[in-house]
Amino acid sequence: MTTTLSSPSRPQRVEPSARGAAPAASAGPRSARTLLLAAPAILLLLVLFVGALATLLEYTFQHASGTSTALTPAAWIDFFTSSYRWSVVGKTAVIGVEATVATVIVGFPTAYALHRIRSRGWRYAGLFIVFAPLLTSVVARTYGWSLLLGDSGMVNWMLQLVHLPPLHLLYATPSVLIALVHILLPFMVFPVMTSLGQIDGALGEAARDLGAPPWVRLRNVTLPLAAPGILGGAQLVFAMTISSFATPALLGGGKVSVLATLVYSDVNNVQWPMASVTSYVLLGLALVVLGVFGLLQRAVSSPGGTGVTASEDVKGLGVGSIVWLALVDVFVLAPLAIIVVSSFSSVSYGAWPIPGWSTKWYANLAVQEGLGSSVVSSLVIAVVTTVIVVVLGTAAAVAYWRTGGRGVRLLQTFTLSPTVVPKVAIGFAGFILIQRLGFLQGIVGIVLMHCVVTLPFVMVVVGAALSRVDTTLEEAAHDLGAGAFRAFATTTLPAIRSAVIAAALFAFIISFDEVDMTVFLLSPGESTLPVWMFTYMQKYQDPTLAALSTLLIAFSLLIAVIAGAFLFRTAALPNDPERTNS
Repeated sequence: MTTTLSSPSRPQRVEPSARGAAPAASAGPRSARTLLLAAPAILLLLVLFVGALATLLEYTFQHASGTSTALTPAAWIDFFTSSYRWSVVGKTAVIGVEATVATVIVGFPTAYALHRIRSRGWRYAGLFIVFAPLLTSVVARTYGWSLLLGDSGMVNWMLQLVHLPPLHLLYATPSVLIALVHILLPFMVFPVMTSLGQIDGALGEAARDLGAPPWVRLRNVTLPLAAPGILGGAQLVFAMTISSFATPALLGGGKVSVLATLVYSDVNNVQWPMASVTSYVLLGLALVVLGVFGLLQRAVSSPGGTGVTASEDVKGLGVGSIVWLALVDVFVLAPLAIIVVSSFSSVSYGAWPIPGWSTKWYANLAVQEGLGSSVVSSLVIAVVTTVIVVVLGTAAAVAYWRTGGRGVRLLQTFTLSPTVVPKVAIGFAGFILIQRLGFLQGIVGIVLMHCVVTLPFVMVVVGAALSRVDTTLEEAAHDLGAGAFRAFATTTLPAIRSAVIAAALFAFIISFDEVDMTVFLLSPGESTLPVWMFTYMQKYQDPTLAALSTLLIAFSLLIAVIAGAFLFRTAALPNDPERTNS
C-alpha cells in the first residue's frame, strides 16, 4: 500500500493515471507480486515453526516406550493426573505473577523518571544502563547474581557489616525472582516510556492549573493514560518469565521447578511424550495469559486517543527521582561489575571481598576443553543466521510495507508469532523435527531454528524504519525507467541502511547468546558458547567463568555502541535538515 505524503517542502505525489502508467486496476496483481517478497520468510516458518509444533503435537500422543505406532492420550492423562506436575504449573504461574508485579513496581517509576529527564543525551545514557542486561550473556548475568547472592557473596557481606544475620537466597525462589526482574526490566521500561511519550502535555498542565499536586496528577492523569504501556510490558514480562529456562535452572539449583526446567528434565530422562505435553501446557499457559492481557489492553485503550495540542510536557527531575534512578543503576550494573572484579580473584571460590588479585583465570581459559570450538560454532551460527534473517526479514518487511489489507496483516502477525511461543517449546519441537527429517542435523538445523526466533526482530526494526520512508522517491525512480530492484536499491535501501545494519547486529547478539532453545538442538559432542557456559556453571564455581563473562561483556558493549550509533542515525534521519531539503 503506497502512502500519500505531502508537505510544503515536498512535491505532491503524482498519481499513476496522471503519469500515463498502468491503470489502478492493476494494483492488485502488482501487490500480489510484491507480496512474493515475503514468501521465503513465510515458507521458512511454515516448514520449521509450524512443522515443528505439529510434530511436537503428534509426539504428545506417542507411547512412552516407543514400541507402538498407535496413538494414545496416555501422556496427557499422566500429566493432568499428576499432583507434582500440577504443582509445577502452579509454581510457574506464581513466579510469573511475582516477577511481573515486581518488574512493574521497579519499571514504572524508572520509566517515568527517565521520561522526565530534560537532556536527550542523559536520557539515552539512562536507557543504555537499563538495557545493559540485554547486551550480555544470560548465563553471565545469572552467574553475576550467584556471586552477589551466595552465602559468601556481597549481599551477605554487607549484612554482616551492619550486624545482621546472613540470608540464604541462592538456590531458592528469591534469587530466581531477583535475577528475572533484572533481566526483564527493559521490557517493562520501553513500553511504559512509549506510552508516556504519547500523553498530551496539556492534560498535566490543566491539572496543575487546577491546583492538583504532583502525586494527584500522577495518579489521576499519568497512570490511567500509561496503562496500555504498563499492560504491554507486563504481558511481555509474564510470557518471558514463565518460559525462562537458564535462570531458574542455574539459580534454582534443582530446588525451583518450573515448566521449562521440567521439559529439560523430561528430555534428559528420554520421556519425549511427556516433555511434548509439558511443552504444550507451557505454550497454552502463555497463550491464555497473553489473551487476558490483550483484553485488558483493549479495555483501557482509548479508541479516539487523547488528542494533540501544542502544549509540551514540562519535564524535570526531583530529588526522589534522581535517587531512584541511582538505585536502579546500581541494581542493573552490580551483577556485571562483580563479574569483572571476581575475574581477577586470586582464589578459586566465590568470596567477597576478594582476598587477592590475579589474572590466572584469564590464562585458564586457554586450557579449557571445548571452549575454542564452542566459540567458533557460536560465531559461525550467529553470522550465518544474521545473513539469512537480514535478507528474508528485510524482504518481508518491504512486502508488508508496500501492500495492505486484512490478509496481509494476518500474514504479518504469523511471521511475528514465534515471539509469543516459549523458546523451550520451539527448541524441543525443532529437535524432534530435525531428528525426523535427518538431513538438518548439526549446525544447519541450529542455524535454521535460530532464523525462526530472530526473524521477527529484524522485521520489527526494519519495518519501523520503512514507516518513515518517503515513497515518492522510489516512485520517481520507476518513472525514470529504473527496474524494481534498482529503484529500491538507489532510493529506499539507503534510507533504511542504518536500521538494516542495526537489525543485523541485534540478530547477531540474539543468536550468539541463545541457550534456552539451543540446548535441545545440539548433537552429542557439539556445543555453543552459551551452552558451554551453562554446563560449566552447573559443574564449577571458579572465576574462570567470570573471566570469560568479562570478555563477553566487553564484546557486547562494543556491538551495542555500534548498534546504538546506527539506531541514533536512523532516528535522526526524518528531522535531518539536509535530507528534508533534498
